[in-house]
Amino acid sequence: MPPLSIFRAPNTPFPSSSLPPLTPTALLKTWWVTTSTLPMWKSAKNIRITYTSIPSTKNIDDIIHYNPRNGPPATNSTPEEAAKLVTKSIHGVDYPLSENEGDLTYKWRGKGLLFIATSRWQVVGYGGRDVRIVVGEGGEEVLEGVEWVVTYFEKSLFTPAGVDVMTVAREGVDGETLGVIGEGLKGIGGVLGELWGGIFDIPRD
Repeated sequence: MPPLSIFRAPNTPFPSSSLPPLTPTALLKTWWVTTSTLPMWKSAKNIRITYTSIPSTKNIDDIIHYNPRNGPPATNSTPEEAAKLVTKSIHGVDYPLSENEGDLTYKWRGKGLLFIATSRWQVVGYGGRDVRIVVGEGGEEVLEGVEWVVTYFEKSLFTPAGVDVMTVAREGVDGETLGVIGEGLKGIGGVLGELWGGIFDIPRD
């Protein structure tokens, strides 16, 4: 199968395809945020998001770990630097906003002191160079090998609207693939095309 890239405008269905849709199960892993437009990430590096299913529900546990950008490197650091390394976290729960699993639209609510904080986000793009169809545990066809997803965040009380590019690999996607993502979002137009003009890379060390 050739490299796959699929995009949609916010709050619209993904284009019709002969492929099975991406499902929440495909999100359940750790992703690296490699590229973003969200101002909150301009002071952060090594951002990784881990999604875990919450038993007996369709909700997803969502925990973000990151390091301050002006801190010491996370790898290959001296003992003195390692002692100064600070890892911060943001913990929340993602609640699906649709009964359709392939919709991938959620309301995030923070946990603990962040309980009052909420936001809405959705997957607006995904793809990979070696995406394939496999048979899932229930006998259904599912996609495997998705290497990147693009998430869109609506404006909230705490953040402006923005997009993140998340990848399975720490090193992110290559320049060609990032170009495909950018052209895909600009091709959709509207808010996604506008936001892409403010994209910046997230350091990973």
